[in-house]
Amino acid sequence: MFLIQTTARRVAALWLSLVLVAATGASPVHAERLVTDMAGRTVKVPDKVARVATIGPVPVLNSFVFAMGEAATIANNLPPNLGGSRWRFQYVVAPQIATLPVIQSGEGPSVEGVAQVAPDVVLTMDRPTIDLVERTRTPAIYLAWREPDDVKAAMRLLGALYDRPDAAEAYCRYFDETLAKVSARTDALRDAQRPRVLYANLKNLTQPHRIAEWWIAKAGGKSVTDDGRTSEAFNFSIEQVLHWDPEVIVVSAAHEIADAYADARIAGVSAIKNRRVYAVPMGAHVWGNRTAEQPLTILWAAKAFHPELFKDVAISEEVRAFYANFFKSKLSDNDIDVILEGRAGEH
Repeated sequence: MFLIQTTARRVAALWLSLVLVAATGASPVHAERLVTDMAGRTVKVPDKVARVATIGPVPVLNSFVFAMGEAATIANNLPPNLGGSRWRFQYVVAPQIATLPVIQSGEGPSVEGVAQVAPDVVLTMDRPTIDLVERTRTPAIYLAWREPDDVKAAMRLLGALYDRPDAAEAYCRYFDETLAKVSARTDALRDAQRPRVLYANLKNLTQPHRIAEWWIAKAGGKSVTDDGRTSEAFNFSIEQVLHWDPEVIVVSAAHEIADAYADARIAGVSAIKNRRVYAVPMGAHVWGNRTAEQPLTILWAAKAFHPELFKDVAISEEVRAFYANFFKSKLSDNDIDVILEGRAGEH
C-alpha cells in the first residue's frame, strides 16, 4: 500500500495557505503530501506534480508515465546513447522531450542537469541516483521491477504520485484482464502443444532479458532458456541452439529475421525450416523487455505461437486502443505496422 496524506491534512494545508495570504499578502504555501516508494522510503512530494525527470532506464520509466496519461509532465530528453529513430515512439507519445535538456550521459546523471530541469519529482530505478538527487533538494521516487506484477505496483505508486488512482487502476485492470483472456485459451494446452521458444540476439548469442521467461510461458510457449536463472543476461552457444531445436525464434529487430534464415549454422533448426522467426514488436520500448506495454507482448506472442487459437484477436486494433486509452496518443496505420513488425529504427 502506498501512503498518502489524509484529506484532512490537505484541507489543513490549504487553510494555512489562505490564512498566510490573508495575513501577509504572500503567495500561498504549496501543499505537500507523503508517498511511500518501492524502496519503502516515505517521500514528501508536492500536492500537484507537474514536472518529472526520469533517470536510469529512461525509456522504461517513461513508459510508466505514458501509461498514466501523463507524458506531458516529462521534463528531460532521452540520454544521448538512445538517440536515433529506434526510439521514435518515445517522441510520438511525448513530442516535447525532443527539445528538452539531456540530464544523463554515459557517466550517469548530473546534479547540474537535475537543477536545470527543476522537476517536482525525480523517478528512478537506481538507488545511487537517489543520493545524488537529494543534493538538489528534489524528491526522488524509487520504482522497482523485479517480478512481472511489479509493473502494477509501480503504476499504483504513480497513481498516488499524480493523485490519479483511477488511471492506475484502469491500467491494472487491463493488465489482469488481458492475461486472463490469454490464459483462458492456453491453460488447457498440453505440454506437446506448447512450442519451444528462443528469444535471442543471435549475433551475440544472448537472451536479452529475464522477463521473457515470463511472457513466453504466459503466451503458451516453453522458453528453452528458462533454467530458473536469476541473472538478466543468458549466454549460450550454437551447439545449445541445435540441442534445444526451438520451434519458434523471436529476435530483437526486423532486420535480424533475414540474418537468422541466412545463418547456415542453424539451418536445420525447426524454427528456421518452418519459417517461424519473428521480430519482437517495439513501441515506446522493446516489448520483449520491461515496458508498460507488457500486456500487448502477451497478446502478440500468444497469436504468434498459436495463430489458430487466437485468429480472432486483431493485434493492430489492440495496439491502437492501448495507445489511445493509456498513452493518449493516436497512431496511424503505418505507425502500428512499424511497431508490430519490429521496424522502429529501420528505414
